Amino acid sequence: MKGIVFSFKKPRSIVRSPRLRIPGVVSGLRKNGITIIFAAVLLLGLVLGAAYAHCTDEGMLKALDFLFATNLKARLTKSALGIFSACFASDFIFLTAVYLSGLAPWGLPFQLLTVLFKGFGTGLTAAYLVIKNGFNGFGFYLLVLLPGTFLFCIALTGFSALALPLSVSQFRLLVSKNPPGEILRERFLRYSSRYVSALIMTFFASLLDTVLWTLFAGAFW
Repeated sequence: MKGIVFSFKKPRSIVRSPRLRIPGVVSGLRKNGITIIFAAVLLLGLVLGAAYAHCTDEGMLKALDFLFATNLKARLTKSALGIFSACFASDFIFLTAVYLSGLAPWGLPFQLLTVLFKGFGTGLTAAYLVIKNGFNGFGFYLLVLLPGTFLFCIALTGFSALALPLSVSQFRLLVSKNPPGEILRERFLRYSSRYVSALIMTFFASLLDTVLWTLFAGAFW
């Protein structure tokens, strides 16, 4: 009698939907945690600025025009070179303030305040435009001011995330009896190189602002 052979087919592999891996998320948060903190500080400034826009006046807006695009009528009378210079100068001040605070042991509070103040001015400008000019102000901010501002905010928060560790290293070097083995000179050179990269990004953000101002600002005012 021939033996009966029972063959069993292997079950097909079940295709499982990709799951969110918690360790990967935690690793990503640790890697970009400092950047997330500065982004949260910037958003906090945006909220505070938008809330304060309801009780601001023309005098304050004119005083802040050097740092933020708050006096639109004055900027509309400038040439393309004048608009570019105004945009780049204000962004340069914020970026350089973060750079210098990164070189100081006590620079952390100044880095946070700089990013917070940038968010405050940005939120103030956006909310005031909408409150005073309605849909025209919203469209102007969305089309003309937001692209360059968004690009610079990316550069500012990313560079601030580099300034914080260097500032902490300076503080540890100051208070520690045993200085860290890592050579701070190499970190300073890398830090300065990233500062130049952030300045280049700021240049293109200001250039984008200038192009959008020149092409579209007249359509709203």
